[in-house]
Amino acid sequence: MGNNNLSNILKYNRRNVYLTLPSERTPDFTIQDGEKNLAKVARAKVKDKWKGKTWYRLHAPSMFNYAIMAHTPANNPEFVNGRVTEVPLEQLTGDFSQKNFMVKFRVHETRGNNAFTTFDGHRLTSDYKRALTRRRNSRIDCNFVLNLQDDVKIRIKPIIMVDKRIKKSQEKMLRAVANKHIEEQISKLNLSEALKKIYSGDLNKEVSTALKSTYPTKRVEISKISVMNPASLMEVPPNEEELEKILEKAETKEPNETAEKTTELTDEQEIEEEIKNDSTDYSSMKVAELKELLKERELPVSGTKSKLIERLQS
Repeated sequence: MGNNNLSNILKYNRRNVYLTLPSERTPDFTIQDGEKNLAKVARAKVKDKWKGKTWYRLHAPSMFNYAIMAHTPANNPEFVNGRVTEVPLEQLTGDFSQKNFMVKFRVHETRGNNAFTTFDGHRLTSDYKRALTRRRNSRIDCNFVLNLQDDVKIRIKPIIMVDKRIKKSQEKMLRAVANKHIEEQISKLNLSEALKKIYSGDLNKEVSTALKSTYPTKRVEISKISVMNPASLMEVPPNEEELEKILEKAETKEPNETAEKTTELTDEQEIEEEIKNDSTDYSSMKVAELKELLKERELPVSGTKSKLIERLQS
């Protein structure tokens, strides 16, 4: 009798797995419904963290008229302090020629929904630096520290482009001349005046002119700047009324003449202009060298030497 009852409850299959008879199973729908109910309860307990956050406006320093650069969310104003944002310089000045500078700012104080920042440094975009570098050219990277007039300590990294391959001794000499000239021109200025001179391109032209007496250079750029003592840049931000007046004045202000006169050239167009103004003596170069230049410019490499030179000059 016991064996018969057990056979009515369980069946044994060929894989040695015990299966409960359908009459004795727990209905599947009750298990599934229970899991769904648990999932609903779990979702109901989870709170939406974004609803409790406040959006804060990130303002540039006073040298950029406290322009609004971006917005950032946070649960507490203390969490906003120390955050870093990076924007193109063109966004702050409206000058298209400054689109290759990426400027970095750090939040130092929060008042209400306004977060005020200090200048933390800048860098050149990687695509612009790649456009400057070509074959058979030399790129000289410099790195030195300067103390400005307002006790701000910055690390500045210029790059010097030369049309030909040069020796290490010549690179060392060019670095020394660039370091001396930049220190003479920048150390007597405060940070705002120094940045204005750098972003306008005046410093690059002055350094390039000074280097030509040592060795003819193609271009000089300030690749990177970083502030080493950011605490010295902290300033007292304006109150809310003064801030709104400054922002309104900046919006109604007419764009400067330099921004209007700037021609919007891409990096490729700038390189094409340099190629057009190139005064290289191709006649003194070998045919293999001429073909390499033609390949770089994606031009045909067939023909005699005179045809290759004519193709490069055109």
